[in-house]
Amino acid sequence: MNVSIVLALINLLYISSFPFSQGDNAHVLAAVGSYNITLSEFENRYENYLFNSGVKDNLVTREAILNNMINEILLFNYDSNDAILKDPKYQKELNWTKNQVALAYLKDQEIYASISVSEEEIREAFVRVNEKIAARHLYAESEEEANNLYELLKIGVDFDFLAKQVFTDSTLRNNGGYLGYFTWGDMDPSFEDAAFSLKVGEVSQPVKTEHGYSIIKLEDRISHPLLTEYEFLKKKSHLERVLKIRKKKPSEREYLKKVFDFEKVSFNQDALENILSELTGSVLVAESNNRDKSYSKCVEYEGKIYSQNEIVNRIDNIPLYNKEKIVSLETLQSVITGLLLQEKLLKIAHDKGYDSNPLVLDTFDKMSNNLFLKFKRKEIGDNSDVPDSSTLQYYSDNIQSFSSERELNLQEIILDDKHLADSLLNEIKSGTDFGDIAQKNSLRRWTAEKNGEMGFSPVSKFGMLKDTLWNSSVGEIIGPINIQDYCGIFKVLGKSDSKPFEFEKVKSEVIGAYKRVHNKELVKKYLEKLHSKISIKINKQLLGSINIAG
Repeated sequence: MNVSIVLALINLLYISSFPFSQGDNAHVLAAVGSYNITLSEFENRYENYLFNSGVKDNLVTREAILNNMINEILLFNYDSNDAILKDPKYQKELNWTKNQVALAYLKDQEIYASISVSEEEIREAFVRVNEKIAARHLYAESEEEANNLYELLKIGVDFDFLAKQVFTDSTLRNNGGYLGYFTWGDMDPSFEDAAFSLKVGEVSQPVKTEHGYSIIKLEDRISHPLLTEYEFLKKKSHLERVLKIRKKKPSEREYLKKVFDFEKVSFNQDALENILSELTGSVLVAESNNRDKSYSKCVEYEGKIYSQNEIVNRIDNIPLYNKEKIVSLETLQSVITGLLLQEKLLKIAHDKGYDSNPLVLDTFDKMSNNLFLKFKRKEIGDNSDVPDSSTLQYYSDNIQSFSSERELNLQEIILDDKHLADSLLNEIKSGTDFGDIAQKNSLRRWTAEKNGEMGFSPVSKFGMLKDTLWNSSVGEIIGPINIQDYCGIFKVLGKSDSKPFEFEKVKSEVIGAYKRVHNKELVKKYLEKLHSKISIKINKQLLGSINIAG
């Protein structure tokens, strides 16, 4: 990373470790009002920064890091922060951060600390690092599909023939799943372990990887002709670290299976659909007649029942960037399961005192300071004044961002039977009225009562189908299309293209967008004002004479 990038990061308040110490110190590097930055505090921050960024030590970067630390003191101790500290969103993220730190420590103590690597494993890895193997494979999404492929291979079905059936990638389809030569560390660990253990020409049983299942055939092996003990000893510590890292994920999975039975989590699908509809605003989430009903049972685990409202409240307490990942019933179920798992792990962490461990508290203190700075930057931007000329120019330069969304009006038929959907589609193609079929058969009653017509809705509300639907002609029939556990047939009734909003009607949105884009400059101006109000003294001679290790 070059110095210009370093300075860009620093201007955005890269890392924090405040508040700083007060009082006299023979090695005071800077005095900011009544607060001192000591030499040891600076060295700790600076050496950590150099280690994490890979930047070489130089005076420009030293000055920039020190200036960053000065800015943090100014913002934390010489500015009003009541609004941030009382902000529910800040408190929510703070609590989430506290939990994540405790969980990370639990993983270190309960999982990673127990990972061991034998001398035999290290020597085996040393041999594999010095080998190249060539292999081909067949891929399957499920274990059942993989087992079927394996049985076909056992009765003599050609590997190349099966590759043409399972791969959509044209290269793998045509070369029989051939992956070429690779060495240890290039592929998924489970895939590699299986491949390296094979003899040339041998075929593995189905192997579970991070992406699904593979059946592997070893085509060739090229070994290093001479491996010495001296070379092994040179690489031994590195290989041991790599092996421990490779064991982290499987060790974590085994631990989680011991403390949490994923098979015992059961869901109420109607409640899940209600939650998903609320979170995404999707117009394609199939609805029952009880869409607005709040279910007393949404999920059950080990005899404990969680209501729909309880689950919604828990989801509300996760950070927005995690909540935005919930786009389907599958991801919603994963998030809910994750929340229940987290509850179980946090109890273990609390019972073992991990949440009050000094290292956990110190890490949380640093992360909470980083979180504060994130909110502080936003607050500065939100409260900054922006000239009308700047916002008007920004509006003109980004007119597409301030235009109405494209809209679609559809007729729909939502069904839970693919064979019925195919049959009804044939009726429509034969001339039967779409609306009549929708009224009699569609499961979504509020549209069925209107002959399947949905009314104009923003294209974004149609999720992954938005491009398919928009690119269809008015009057065109689309489907049947799978939508979660349902399938739908659609007819495009009308389209409405986007149009720019008048500036005055979206002025507040334009100002907000401008402030987000120009936050760096706004924070810089704000800090300049704080600098002018507070006495700041820097010992430049001491800053230049520091001896940085390495």
